[in-house]
Amino acid sequence: MKKVKILAALAALMTLGLAACTDTPTESVEGTSAAATSQTASSSKAASSSKASSSKQASSSRSTGPDYTQILPRTWTDGTPAANSDGKNYIPMTDTTANKAGVKIAVSDWVVAEGSPSGTELRDGKIYPVNEKTAAVAWKVKAAKAGDYQMIMTAKCSSGDGEGKTLSQRSVTVKLNGTEIDIQADRDVLTTTSQQFVIAPTIHLTGNEDTIAITGCDYRPVFDMTSYVIFSEH
Repeated sequence: MKKVKILAALAALMTLGLAACTDTPTESVEGTSAAATSQTASSSKAASSSKASSSKQASSSRSTGPDYTQILPRTWTDGTPAANSDGKNYIPMTDTTANKAGVKIAVSDWVVAEGSPSGTELRDGKIYPVNEKTAAVAWKVKAAKAGDYQMIMTAKCSSGDGEGKTLSQRSVTVKLNGTEIDIQADRDVLTTTSQQFVIAPTIHLTGNEDTIAITGCDYRPVFDMTSYVIFSEH
């Protein structure tokens, strides 16, 4: 009987040993999974960091210069008027604080631009004939020095269909000494209240007498005939 008990105990021990040999080693799987998760998180963090760095680089490379479609702040002092070749006076200006030059001429001192059709005029603030894209009026000025200037005028749009139109839809163009310049004509700059606006963000005056001509035959701007055409140095 004692021998049977000993044999039974040995059999039990052998069974436990076999069971221990067939257990799944979950610890090593968990370790591999944790390492993979850690590696993925690390890669994700690196990619995110690289993306943020690229975004920051792109952001820092953007231009942060002045917006010349907006009127630059200036404090002008008028100089002595001088006559242009048409006998009309223009007025040189200076901003001593900003060390900038300017020049202006009365809107009413317009002349018919070269190449314009018969009947071209600026009357009651509007350019005639209506819808005539070659009808242009011009002003002649001499800036104190050559350089890039803003061209600023004062106008409003007529109520009704004229509101909300871009300069392009109004067929507004600006020519300097016969050559058309970029005025960023996709802008909508007029309201039903007469106010100053930038008609040409950048116009390069030569320092000699320059002729500046404009058109505006569709949805016509109504220019303030008591105001000035102003050229303000960048």
